Amino acid sequence: MFKSTLCIGLLMGVFSLALSGCNRDPYALSASDQAAFQSATPELQRLWETARKADQANDFLAASTNYRSLLHQNLTTEQLMAVQNAVGGFNYRLNDAAARGNPAAQQALEAAKAAGPHR
Repeated sequence: MFKSTLCIGLLMGVFSLALSGCNRDPYALSASDQAAFQSATPELQRLWETARKADQANDFLAASTNYRSLLHQNLTTEQLMAVQNAVGGFNYRLNDAAARGNPAAQQALEAAKAAGPHR
């Protein structure tokens, strides 16, 4: 009896955790991502804020350009991870918008292709 009650309790806990995660934005930046540039130089802080604001406003070309610029900077590990996480969400939204026929998103994709890889 105890084992079956324990199993049911564990299953309900796992199920509850799974459901609570369903409404969460998988591309939302964590608190550490958001704080990664607090101690950065003013120039890096400005570039990060400009990229984030452009991303939130669906200004795809500006966001893409600014994120790409950030990737070429001398970043800490935490800052690089924050940019990579932001770019992951941005790329998802960009490709989704382009697939839906958004001309600004399509233009940003074309510009990114023309710029080539950011190695």
